[in-house]
Amino acid sequence: MKSADYYINFFNVVYITKDALPYEASAKALKALRALPVKEISAKDEIPEKDLNRHTLLITTAKGETVARCPGSKGHVCCNYLTVDLYLGCMLDCSYCIMQGYLNFAPITVYVNNEVAIKKIINIRRRNPGVPIRIGTGEVGDSLALDSLFHLSQDFIKKLAEYKDLFFELKTKTHFVDHLLELEPKGNAVIGFSLNPDIIIASEEKRASSLAERLAAAGKAVRAGYLVSFHFDPIILIKNWESVYRETVLRLAAFDSRKIAWISLGTMRYTKFLREQMQERDYLYDEFVPCRDGKYRYLKPVRERVYMLMKEWISGIGKIPLYMCMESTGIWRNVFGKLPGKITELCAIFTNVKKIR
Repeated sequence: MKSADYYINFFNVVYITKDALPYEASAKALKALRALPVKEISAKDEIPEKDLNRHTLLITTAKGETVARCPGSKGHVCCNYLTVDLYLGCMLDCSYCIMQGYLNFAPITVYVNNEVAIKKIINIRRRNPGVPIRIGTGEVGDSLALDSLFHLSQDFIKKLAEYKDLFFELKTKTHFVDHLLELEPKGNAVIGFSLNPDIIIASEEKRASSLAERLAAAGKAVRAGYLVSFHFDPIILIKNWESVYRETVLRLAAFDSRKIAWISLGTMRYTKFLREQMQERDYLYDEFVPCRDGKYRYLKPVRERVYMLMKEWISGIGKIPLYMCMESTGIWRNVFGKLPGKITELCAIFTNVKKIR
């Protein structure tokens, strides 16, 4: 568990809606953050304009739908992941984060009524018998950056453990796993770590954990009985990128490949807004092209070469399900020879869960 100072030094104030006060998760967090001013409100719109930023923490309950399909990316292959809005917004300061355009001027928000989402997931499981389901909380915020304060993931893991072929993933750039290690049962819970070489972590992921810390946490998770996953996304083509990424991939050889649920790949992509936010970085002077989803990506031959090399290096450490995030059908055919629905080890990952309402 991370020291409370980590959070106290980031947040200026905590707002909590009155309907969130009875929850145990709220009490745990407020106890750890007692050095910060805490203000009770009835609704989010009572937060003054000066506090509408990510240095404000809002503890509240979700009023609408919290379980949904990954929004995907127009014109690109989606892995049909399901998402849970649990932690909304992030404190890790990753320069390339696409969510800056959506969440930069809002408080970091925590929905403490997780029983609503858990019931919805169980209902989806029952309505789709025999269909593999992958679902996670890392779409609009880091799954574990705040979890050592709120312990919300524990209920998901315990209450979903009995359901076969349901994989609940916690995706993170931190090493904050200690509060989950002794939890039983674990079922098919997956702790996923986004990875980059140290040089990129130092320059682009400044408040995230180091590569060594993430890999050490992954080792703890495996020894405790969890599956793990790894996400190389975004792959950024800095000078000598081949050597630093190959070295990072080879560090995964320390893991039993049977304990790695999957690995995903994605290259640097950005919107016009994000490009302005990132200012001057050498790698942004590479040639990028606009794609059907409005994001800019490396040229197709460049991306294909990146994926082919990563695929080659990863195949050397074991037989692990490997897929690309938000890539075109053309890239899939050129890198893997076929679309994911035709690749045996990816069929379960890319299964479309039809009944979620």
